[in-house]
Amino acid sequence: MRGVIALVIVVVLVLGVVMLGRTGVHSNSGNSAPGGIGPVVYPVRTVLECEEPTTLEDKLPDGTLIWLKKQQSEGTVIKYLESPDGWIDKWIDERKAERKELKGKAGALPGKASYEFEAPRDDTYYINLRAKWLDDCGNSVWVKMDDSPYFNMEDQNGLISEKNYKWAWHQMFLDGRPRGFQLTKGKHTLWLCTREDGPKLDQWVISTEASLPVGGPVKKP
Repeated sequence: MRGVIALVIVVVLVLGVVMLGRTGVHSNSGNSAPGGIGPVVYPVRTVLECEEPTTLEDKLPDGTLIWLKKQQSEGTVIKYLESPDGWIDKWIDERKAERKELKGKAGALPGKASYEFEAPRDDTYYINLRAKWLDDCGNSVWVKMDDSPYFNMEDQNGLISEKNYKWAWHQMFLDGRPRGFQLTKGKHTLWLCTREDGPKLDQWVISTEASLPVGGPVKKP
């Protein structure tokens, strides 16, 4: 009788070890979260260079350039898109239009650019821009995603003084919170339009993370 009981105990222990081993293999497969809770979902980060748009309206009918592709060295070479200072006032004066109406209306000014990209999955995506504002009258751009309305991306990130800014990251906010866009898997288009002249634009980062990037330019994955 004791022999039978001992045999049963051994069989139970062996089966337990086998089942535990199988569970361990499954949970460490790299596709599941620890403990076999479910698949690991990694954040998505798409990096777009501002000076490499899909389309760009960079000049007025009279030939005046309103977006310039430039570069400068700050330990490393930074390539960027810059809106020359002063052209908006001249453009408005020539039309004898009310400054407030044209400057305040989303998408009313010339200088649109588009950036096509691929969303790898259905998710909420946030728009971040690395830019160097000119001053308190050159610290914003109009931005929209696909067919959404234009939103004003404006802040004082990078402020040193009223007429002096440094490169900084800016995020699309609405009502004090990061403005996310529900995107489906596939192709989408980010749109830029002039709101004020003077800013320098370096990179777009479209990410499923609501946190703002930090530091310098982001390396492409």
